[in-house]
Amino acid sequence: MSTDAEQCHGGGGGTDDDSLPEDQMFELLTRVSLDDLAACRQVSAQWRRLTYEPAFGPQHCRRRADAVVSGYFVQGMARNRYSATFVSMTRPSSSPPVSLDFLPCAHVRVEAVSAHRGLACCVDADADAAARMGGKASSARCYYACKPATRQWLALPNPRLRFSTAATAMVARPAGAGAAADFKILRLSVATLRDRLRCEIFDSRRGAWRRSAEVMVWPESLVAAGPATRVHGAMHWLRWPDSLTGASDIFAFDMKSETWRLIGLPPEVGEDRGERWATKKLMTVEGKLCLVVIVDEEAAVWVIVGYGRQQERWEKKMAVSLKELAVHEGRELILRDLCSSEVAFFNSVYRVIWYDFWKGKIAEVPVHHKCIHEVFKYESDLVPWDIDENKI
Repeated sequence: MSTDAEQCHGGGGGTDDDSLPEDQMFELLTRVSLDDLAACRQVSAQWRRLTYEPAFGPQHCRRRADAVVSGYFVQGMARNRYSATFVSMTRPSSSPPVSLDFLPCAHVRVEAVSAHRGLACCVDADADAAARMGGKASSARCYYACKPATRQWLALPNPRLRFSTAATAMVARPAGAGAAADFKILRLSVATLRDRLRCEIFDSRRGAWRRSAEVMVWPESLVAAGPATRVHGAMHWLRWPDSLTGASDIFAFDMKSETWRLIGLPPEVGEDRGERWATKKLMTVEGKLCLVVIVDEEAAVWVIVGYGRQQERWEKKMAVSLKELAVHEGRELILRDLCSSEVAFFNSVYRVIWYDFWKGKIAEVPVHHKCIHEVFKYESDLVPWDIDENKI
């Protein structure tokens, strides 16, 4: 049984395919399944470039509207209660709305979202808070893995809840012929002495949490760091300045080897260059780790070249003025994600917008959140999740 990627490439090969004009190849690629896109990008440099063009994402969603959901979960808090809303500029009105109201708890907090299979890790916020305060027995399950696009969920065993969470990430195996929907959840929590991070990993194949090696990183530098940025097989968080060293860098955790490292920021954006108060965001552009630095209504995008190699370095990809955006949409806009090298996702008070740096606003969606705390990129197929509850 061949995958969409194999059918598109005629069965195999690893070089650029010149048998079809690029516009026809572009059309074919917009019809492959969501998870097969990752495989397509490994076939050739041509396919990789085509699938990262700014027009590809919206076109792919329109062509696969009956099989793909793409957008963001925006999470806010009001009166000490979390609330997450799904927003999209491509989801057709005929499809059922994506939400978290199917979960068996009333107060849900999104912890992490996987890049494949449309899986998410959510927490019963009330039960989590009570367990950490010693008000409830820790045996009551409050962690859930779910697939919002198909409204399926699975209760998970709890990690050590008495240690407060610093950061969470989730990874799932891409779909494929006979591939099970295995997933892992990484939970970094604050150790008792607050001098390091405890590391726990949930593996769906084992159905249990296990301890991994402790991470010798100052915990407060990761607390409230936001959702992880997944690229190059690792999870990345932009750290707050370390209270011990004063350094601001990127914490990277490899989910396969369970090793970590710190990546320095570009020297040009260091605090000694007058950009101490600059807004910095960690994102991905065309499958590469990038750092967006906003100073005086100008956004500079830095990209890592040669990731993980000895020649690893930062290169400035582009600089974009945000003055016109501020004039038309207000200065309270917050950059949350780069959908492509030309399109960005912003949130403001009670609304989110998709903005093309060269053409202007593409779409706007109202939300009921006055203050958005976190934004999780969410892409999913509509294939039912093959849950194996016997493993959990």
